[in-house]
Amino acid sequence: MKTDKPDHRDDALRNVLKEWHSDAALPPRFQENVWRCIQLAQAQTAPSLWAAVAHWIGTMLPRPAMASAYVAILLVVGATAGWTQAHHTNVRVANELGARYVQQLDPYQAVRP
Repeated sequence: MKTDKPDHRDDALRNVLKEWHSDAALPPRFQENVWRCIQLAQAQTAPSLWAAVAHWIGTMLPRPAMASAYVAILLVVGATAGWTQAHHTNVRVANELGARYVQQLDPYQAVRP
């Protein structure tokens, strides 16, 4: 097992690296280009909402228990929303049919909305 602690057996190499110096000149605008590259890399790795959702789905749904729970929850929510919408539609249609029936029996009867 490797540890992050440096080995002290490389003292000779450390001494050589400490003594080494380079007189080579950096290219023009080197530091500016480095910072621009860093900013571009950070901008590309900044997670968007869609990327976060896709990552979450990719990590959670391969687990069968989690996938089953999500499917069950979505089915219950969908069935409840469908039932509620159907109930409201049925009530509205029943009221309209009742008003039409009253109009058929007595055309002079005032229809209340």
